[in-house]
Amino acid sequence: MENYWGPICGVPWDAARWPNFTPAEIACPCCGEVYIDMTALDVLQKMRDLVGGPLRITSGHRCARHNGGLKHAARASVHLQLAFDIALGPYSRGSLLALAKDAGFRRFGLMQAALHVDTHGIDAHHAEFWTYGPASRKAWAGLFPAGTPDIGGA
Repeated sequence: MENYWGPICGVPWDAARWPNFTPAEIACPCCGEVYIDMTALDVLQKMRDLVGGPLRITSGHRCARHNGGLKHAARASVHLQLAFDIALGPYSRGSLLALAKDAGFRRFGLMQAALHVDTHGIDAHHAEFWTYGPASRKAWAGLFPAGTPDIGGA
């Protein structure tokens, strides 16, 4: 199977490969468009296996129209489906972050009640960690390196 980009009704989903997720969980909330990056989904499934319990995806793929209305759309990896926002749920911030790293995610956005994870490479334009304002910095205090950028937001 190759990466897929298109309507949810045509998704070539491999339920054996990603048994704990569905296309609906990663589809754009405004139109149902799906982009499947197999590597990113493999890492997400590995994280789920390491966690040993459910992960609630609060954001997966976002179409260009949906992403265009967001404050940080230019920096967003979710429009390429390299990324997921995962609700903290019953997990501690430290354990969820550690398991995301162990699974193979490379970049981490630290929100108040969720963790952005993605497989995008780290370079001059893509930091390994970032926070979304003072409340998220406070919530994740001690879990990110000094000098971590803050991009504002909730």
